[in-house]
Amino acid sequence: MAEQRSANTESIVYALAARSITAQPAKRTGGPAIPRSQEVCISLVADHNRRFPGESLFLYVRLQTEIDLTSCGIEVRIPEGLILVDSFCLQGDGPIRPTARTIDGDLYLTYDFTAGAEKKVTYEYVLETVVAPARDDYVLDVTSVILARAATDGSTAAGPVIRDEESLGIAIAAKSSYVRYLPSLYTRDELMGRFLMLFESFLSPISQQIREVPYVFDPTVTPADMLPWLASWLDLQLDPEWPESQRRALLKSARRLYQKRGTAAGLREYLQIYTGGEVQIIEHRADNLVVGQRADLGNSVALGRDNRPHTFTAIVRLAPGLLESDVQRQQWYQRITVIIDREKPVHTAYTLRLEPLDE
Repeated sequence: MAEQRSANTESIVYALAARSITAQPAKRTGGPAIPRSQEVCISLVADHNRRFPGESLFLYVRLQTEIDLTSCGIEVRIPEGLILVDSFCLQGDGPIRPTARTIDGDLYLTYDFTAGAEKKVTYEYVLETVVAPARDDYVLDVTSVILARAATDGSTAAGPVIRDEESLGIAIAAKSSYVRYLPSLYTRDELMGRFLMLFESFLSPISQQIREVPYVFDPTVTPADMLPWLASWLDLQLDPEWPESQRRALLKSARRLYQKRGTAAGLREYLQIYTGGEVQIIEHRADNLVVGQRADLGNSVALGRDNRPHTFTAIVRLAPGLLESDVQRQQWYQRITVIIDREKPVHTAYTLRLEPLDE
């Protein structure tokens, strides 16, 4: 363990010395060893979190910076147990090929940005690896580190060192987990465990899809193209022109909206979800029209709009900029009218007013 820490320190110092940067060496731990930078961030993900020996594993390294960096370097540690096949730049104009060196069996890849890195630009690299043969189950720890300097106050002078790192673990299975379904005699058979790897490798994607079926019915995480299908189960109509966030919000509120359907509160909530603005529903009641022996029609009875039963006015206040032109106003008027006609009681009539939302 001491030798490994020494090797890690040496690799970081080597990378820093190449850019005349001095900083405390990054610690190699199972999680982030330092506070994450708000200005420079490095991300490390893998296409799988569990692999068998001989299977491919793709690692994706992404650098995102909100400031200009005068000098910058990315280092990725590929532990012993992974064999590097190829690496290439997926996005950005950074260095195409890394420099590589091996320390105590671990492979260190360094991407040296000699010209620095531009702000608001994303740099992404893909590393293709293969899992080496193994006799026992274990976890591979892959680490990526970013070390950089930024210009101070817009000058070319070097600023303080910026550092960020991220790690991930990949579970390596030396034999198939399917052997647990066989008699105990076969669990001690190494050949059987490796033979069943083939079937588990083929069937794992299908098993994963089955395990993820519950997420299909969750409006928060279901794929966007599944939203209309999910809405059909609830007899909801989703306009394809609606933003995805509003369609998801409507599906999540479906049960509550059905409980209040045909009421002023239900219509108000529906329109608020769709428009993102403020909605006011004013119901008009015939308070001075009394049916009885003394009831009559004349000057004392008002049957105007404000005193007509089973009518209401819907006032929808939209965000500034949504009602700037007559075309925008007409489009919003038509869309909201379709919703009100579908959700209101059939015997009611209404007036729709669109107003800009006060800032």
